[in-house]
Amino acid sequence: MPNLSSDELKQIEHLLYGLNYAVSLRLYGPSNSEQGLIETLKKLIAEDCEISGVLRTSSTEAKTVMTNCLLYKGDEGSQPLELDLKKTEIINLLNKMLSTIGFENAEMVVQFGFKQGHPAYPVFWDFAYDIHVEDKRWIFVGCSSD
Repeated sequence: MPNLSSDELKQIEHLLYGLNYAVSLRLYGPSNSEQGLIETLKKLIAEDCEISGVLRTSSTEAKTVMTNCLLYKGDEGSQPLELDLKKTEIINLLNKMLSTIGFENAEMVVQFGFKQGHPAYPVFWDFAYDIHVEDKRWIFVGCSSD
């Protein structure tokens, strides 16, 4: 199945490009929600995936973390360019992507971290969520690096 949200994610990445600053956003799925998280990550992301800090959370809390990460201002040496002018567009694109997968109706949202096998190179912030919606599983991973 084609990734319906890749355009929104690419637009967000482009809007957040900056001085020694780049964002990577990946949405994997839908996948079988019956399969275990580790097995799913090994299949969708990398065979060497190992995770830590697995914690069930609410969709509201997860969205707050995602939004705060995407609106990270950075510092003098590493930052997205003209972030204040782009905030509304970034939030709208995130909301559109989340709506596409039915995030507002998620039965379960699990936050986790990567010990190994992260699909990008996190430096300033990162998040990873296992999202269950209508018997489908989505893995949403984001991070920023220099």
